[in-house]
Amino acid sequence: MNAISIGPFAFDVERLAAILGIGVFLALASLLSSRAGSRLGLWSTMTLVLGLIGARAGHVLPHLESFFVEPWRILAFWQGGFSATGALVGILIAAVLVLRRSARLLPWAVGSLAAGGLIWFSTIALLGTSAAIAAPDTRLATLDGRSIVLSERAGRPLVVNLWASWCPPCRREMPMMAEMARSHPQTDFIFANQGEEAARIADYLTDAGIAIETVIADQTSLLSRHYGAPGLPATLFIYPNGTLATSHLGEISRESLSEQISRIAAPLAEKDI
Repeated sequence: MNAISIGPFAFDVERLAAILGIGVFLALASLLSSRAGSRLGLWSTMTLVLGLIGARAGHVLPHLESFFVEPWRILAFWQGGFSATGALVGILIAAVLVLRRSARLLPWAVGSLAAGGLIWFSTIALLGTSAAIAAPDTRLATLDGRSIVLSERAGRPLVVNLWASWCPPCRREMPMMAEMARSHPQTDFIFANQGEEAARIADYLTDAGIAIETVIADQTSLLSRHYGAPGLPATLFIYPNGTLATSHLGEISRESLSEQISRIAAPLAEKDI
């Protein structure tokens, strides 16, 4: 999956690329400001702030109806949800506000942005390629006494959520995930607990008041190993032909989940040829 572990930390590749790109941009701009002028440092700080605000606003505005229900989620940056177009608008605003009277700084500013952008895109190109991983053939037990083989569930789009009851972000997203499962009957949802016993899983769901149709007790964390998930929660989006379309490491937002469900459901005919 599109994720990598560095020591005890696990990162989604796109987030790691953003962190590295922003770090290189700020470091280079700070270094150049000692030669080109302190105004370049002011511009880099404003670019970061306005770029992040613009990127977030570009994601929130098209989904205002959803965010009105839970407005606090506008600040839930850890769930993801950023717009490249919105970030570009923020960067341009920062350039106009700070550099309009300091045209001599423009080459230094462009160079800093280009360096950050190069690191960003290079990281994604090197680490972000998703392999079309086929679903495993192993039979896995469900809490209600059934068993499931993911490779035999072809024909419908599938969302697999890897989680554990000890994982705080797993617990935060679980009610939303359960609600989305109920509101998307054309998409199968499987909640695969990683590493815990069935009794503990059942007790947690009962205490939390969460009703889920299909819960797997994957006590050996087979699915995490099969799909290369370095941490939890991880959400897998699988085409009807059984191959992995994409994945998301970490807590996921309602909007991102909805977008990915549409992605695996829309091109069914093309992907199954």
